[in-house]
Amino acid sequence: MSKRPIIALDAGHGLHTLGKRCLKAIDLAETREWWLNDRIADRVQELMASFDCTVIRVDDTTGARDISLTSRVKTANAAAADIYISIHHNAGIKGGTGGGTVVYYCSSAAVRPLQAQRLYNAVTARTGLFGNRYNKINYHGYYVIRKTTMPALLIENGFMDSKTDTPIILSATHAERTAQGIVDFLTAELHLKAAQEGPQQLQTGELIAAGNNQPVSGYYPAYTGPKTTLSAAMTALGLDASYAHRKLIAKANNISAYVGTAAQNTQMYNLLAAGLLKKE
Repeated sequence: MSKRPIIALDAGHGLHTLGKRCLKAIDLAETREWWLNDRIADRVQELMASFDCTVIRVDDTTGARDISLTSRVKTANAAAADIYISIHHNAGIKGGTGGGTVVYYCSSAAVRPLQAQRLYNAVTARTGLFGNRYNKINYHGYYVIRKTTMPALLIENGFMDSKTDTPIILSATHAERTAQGIVDFLTAELHLKAAQEGPQQLQTGELIAAGNNQPVSGYYPAYTGPKTTLSAAMTALGLDASYAHRKLIAKANNISAYVGTAAQNTQMYNLLAAGLLKKE
């Protein structure tokens, strides 16, 4: 049996990242970009549970910390993800009109702009947020799509400072449609099948499917409870959450110089939540 596809999802930034918010003149609440990004990523993750794949989040799903770009990339690379999708919302209209959806890629591979176009097509087919951007598919050296070792795309789902886009991107309907478009792209791109009901026959060392908490040789069982800290998640699974033990686990997962920083713990937590945390 071949390895299930692994999808790395990245909700850009953190809840309190400076400047990443809607324009106050249009949105008095100054809704944070992270919140817009995260609700889409959360919904994609929920929808992907119906397919035979594993989803790993490389951001802090609580929004409390803006995980470094280096840590995000390391998490995805360590998990040997098959594809990386970074979810964002744009800015640059400065209170004017226009905007729309834009997808970025950073690879010389001939297939990458085609994949970017397919992601754009899938999302805009659901949302209708085409906008007036001259270049809707762009090559750009953003860190997370430049340093990942798998196909990686970054999507900007409308402008937070556009009179046209902002009322749309604030709506729950837009978030739902965007998530469905991303799922449409992922299921077609990775040729995903519907998840099988009940226990599955797994080969030794094979990764587990998202939502399947059965332990596999060499990996800890996935943590599937509410969002929490690494220590709390490990404790909930009956694991030793001491610093000394976490340090050993970090080494096994190529997290170097572990000292228990927030970024390091979030990286380990995301691997644990996806069932991809290797045993020491």
